[in-house]
Amino acid sequence: MVAVGQGIRRLGQRLGFQPLRVRNPRAKAGQRVVHFLHIGKNAGTQVSLTAKALGSSHPKVRIVPHGHDVQLRHLPAEAAYFFSIRNPVTRFKSGFYNRKNKGLPVRLVAWSAHEARAFAAFEHANDLAEALFSDGAQGREAWAAMASLRHAGQHQSDWFLQSGAFLDIRPPVHILRLEAFDSDFKAFSAKVDLPATVMEPADKSAARITDYGDIPPLSDKAIANLEQWYARDMAFYAMCEDWIEAHPAPEV
Repeated sequence: MVAVGQGIRRLGQRLGFQPLRVRNPRAKAGQRVVHFLHIGKNAGTQVSLTAKALGSSHPKVRIVPHGHDVQLRHLPAEAAYFFSIRNPVTRFKSGFYNRKNKGLPVRLVAWSAHEARAFAAFEHANDLAEALFSDGAQGREAWAAMASLRHAGQHQSDWFLQSGAFLDIRPPVHILRLEAFDSDFKAFSAKVDLPATVMEPADKSAARITDYGDIPPLSDKAIANLEQWYARDMAFYAMCEDWIEAHPAPEV
């Protein structure tokens, strides 16, 4: 009965009928708990694998990873947290092919009817990006496709809804940029007194890294359209970069 109740509660949360409730787990004496907000297609799986490998045994810090549905407003007010970001253009491309491949090779997640229509209309990410803002049926089809693919439809800034001034009022421990992941993770590690070597080596299967060898590159038109589509995420990324520069790791 407990398992059934938990399943119903999770379903209700996903449908928006029940608020997500995240609690701080019990920590050992002297151990700091840091939550990880998992923004899709931003190397979050790699961080989650690291957290799993670290477990709760490290004397200084415990990383608590969350699923994609957990946003900053769902964390306890006193919770320490960090997250990762990515250039919105490359994030779109990664999200497109993740769903085109139905989540494989990691885990098969069948297309919804909306996703099936999107991939029937647009074979490649470049095709969809170039069709954005087009007049007539093609533009409407492109809008529908963007809204149907989770990681394309969601903006990274969506994880901070109702918390617009979070960098000042409720700042993170650190922010990891996918484009500077190693150095940013080292900075995070220094802030929480964690050996930087704890990061798991990248594994293309486990960390969901896509091979783009046979995939058409994004054209200039596609990139320009995506930058317009994700304008608020472009501003969000720049804002986070400014914060990172202003909050470097402590000198060792």
